[in-house]
Amino acid sequence: MTITDADRMTLVNRWVQTSSPTEQDRMERAERMIVNAIDSHKPFDGYRDSFRVYAKGSYANQTNVRLDSDVDIVVESHHSYFDDFLTPQIKQAATPDPGWSAYEGPWVPATWRIEVGTALKNYFGASEVDTSGEVAIVVKEKEGSRPSTDVVPAFKFIRYDSSDRTRKVQGSKVFKKTAGALINYPAQQLANGNDKNSRWRTNGRYKQFARALKNGENALVDAGLMRAKPSYFMECLAYNVPDNDLTQGTDTSAWFRWALATVHNRLQPDEYDSEGWVEPNELKYLFHPDQKWRVEDGRELTRKLWDYLEYE
Repeated sequence: MTITDADRMTLVNRWVQTSSPTEQDRMERAERMIVNAIDSHKPFDGYRDSFRVYAKGSYANQTNVRLDSDVDIVVESHHSYFDDFLTPQIKQAATPDPGWSAYEGPWVPATWRIEVGTALKNYFGASEVDTSGEVAIVVKEKEGSRPSTDVVPAFKFIRYDSSDRTRKVQGSKVFKKTAGALINYPAQQLANGNDKNSRWRTNGRYKQFARALKNGENALVDAGLMRAKPSYFMECLAYNVPDNDLTQGTDTSAWFRWALATVHNRLQPDEYDSEGWVEPNELKYLFHPDQKWRVEDGRELTRKLWDYLEYE
């Protein structure tokens, strides 16, 4: 197949677009409904001031695309919190926290997950809510009304970066249903992404490039050219493109080509530096053993997208 310049331009222009107003309305409706479900749950009376309900992920960051248009909502308890240190060495050197006391309230991880699930079932109906997942509770899609919504029961988390606890960052800790936990930094991801996308840095091209990579990945998967990769991975790749390399070229196809080549070249063995790649929160390295992806996944994506678009 030979793709013309005009066809390529049309395709990439479509890939960079935000969700349609109709899709955006559906996602916003889903978010409002989750807030209403938590607000109307009687067992939460008296504790609501210590809860936060907020969107995270691609919907909150405006990097979502049509085929991945689910909504991620965090229901986060600040009635208690969990903490840890940046490194074992800092933890070992730390002195006891004089303000620490054992939590004696009702919202411990297992109880919190159960009660959030109950609140959703009471509001949407038990058949509309799937609590079987390890991390998220899923509120099923309702055609024409709301998309599938992942609801994450979480807790406030504090990471101390110094032994005296003066340097710290706040995140979100999610306890899995059976064992283990995940720590995320959605506030930092949102703030950093908005800053990189700002007029004075990339003039909107960071999020456009993230959406284009996600749509491009979907196209490769649909064509049977590649196995699916996590949506967040494409957003991370886009975040690591230097601002200057996102503003090369005037038409969409030209600057996308430049940015794609930048990612591909920086991932090659003779150029790759593991410490030069971070998640958009800038608090976690992009490539480390616990991640769902590897450097090879980025190389495969960029190489196959280049060939799919028949760039020279």
